[in-house]
Amino acid sequence: MKVVKLAYYDEFHCIGSECKDSCCKYWKICLFKNEYLYYQKMDCSPKLRSVIDTAFRQLRENEIYYAEMRLRENGDCPFLDNDSLCMIQKESGEDALSYTCNTFPRQNGRVGENTIRQYCTATCCHVTELLMNHPEGLAVVEEEYDGKNKYINNGLFSSPAITKQWKGFAFYWQLLNAQIDILQNRAFSISERMLILGYFCQKADEYINNNTPYKIPSLANMLLDKELCKKIADSLRPSQSDDSAAVKSMNILIMMNSRAQIFSSAHPKKLFSQVMDRLDCTFEEKDAQTAVNFSAAEYKKLCKVFRQIENERTYIIENLLVNLVFSNDPQQGVWNNYFILAVFYNTLKICAPVFLSENYDDKELAAALTYAVKMVINTHLAEKGTLNDFVEKHTHTLPYAAFLIC
Repeated sequence: MKVVKLAYYDEFHCIGSECKDSCCKYWKICLFKNEYLYYQKMDCSPKLRSVIDTAFRQLRENEIYYAEMRLRENGDCPFLDNDSLCMIQKESGEDALSYTCNTFPRQNGRVGENTIRQYCTATCCHVTELLMNHPEGLAVVEEEYDGKNKYINNGLFSSPAITKQWKGFAFYWQLLNAQIDILQNRAFSISERMLILGYFCQKADEYINNNTPYKIPSLANMLLDKELCKKIADSLRPSQSDDSAAVKSMNILIMMNSRAQIFSSAHPKKLFSQVMDRLDCTFEEKDAQTAVNFSAAEYKKLCKVFRQIENERTYIIENLLVNLVFSNDPQQGVWNNYFILAVFYNTLKICAPVFLSENYDDKELAAALTYAVKMVINTHLAEKGTLNDFVEKHTHTLPYAAFLIC
């Protein structure tokens, strides 16, 4: 069996109390039945036993998980000790952790029968720090599976399997590599790369839906032509004023904020609220419709900060986008994935600067970028909310995606 992964994957290790946004806060961890029963019978200290006895809530109607952790009032995991380390791991070692706690932010998924895809999600601050440590870009490596991962050996994977039943399966790797090549083409700006990627994804999606995925490799080869790519990017760049761009970008963010307040946990709600407050967003009813007001000056200020980061350290945004593309499930639609990527980019450019102080350092920048990632990835607001809005209105188009990017 082979493993295909982003090379930094093996560099990751949990930094525990040094993390600026611990995954032991705000996140309800679900357990399998065998894990729940293990903790109930666990040989441990009286201190740990007293926590275990009240730490879990059984899930009566969940087909996958048996129980979930009860968070403290401040959002902390019940096992988070005063030194910001896990009581279970300190007392019984890493192997005593639940599957989620043991593996996060690492993700494993099958591609067909003989390949495993591995990556880390940038909803962890230290992963974002690792992405920031690779100015040369992210390499994809292939190696033989060493047989040491107990979860993989037991058939337990954290990301969806890409199966042979998917119509584009035979060309999956060409599809993925082409997207990464476009995003890593430093002859173009990030926004230009995103426009070229949109053209590629739209065409590739059409080929797959029309049962002609064999056209994908020739499309990818065609886009190695820099002059052609330049023409594509120029033709797709929208003609819009700064005010028009701000309204379109903010409309999507405000829709995501509305859903976050209803469906999301406390942490994403708090992040969205910080952004809305910074932009002075207010809502008022006019003619049975909700009108939204925001500070255009503040919007432009935030975008300027983001563009400065993007221009001075382009590779950071590049690596975030490549990391997300590598994690995509193309069975959900190549074009749908791209539109979500455009929404993600829109969120990143507005929201990440909100969490930065004037004299920020790299650790603060990594945290700010991670917060913006969480606002999209952890909440599924782009995938299950915003995308559906555009699909219903038939506006999930390349021109609209271009409005969000440029």
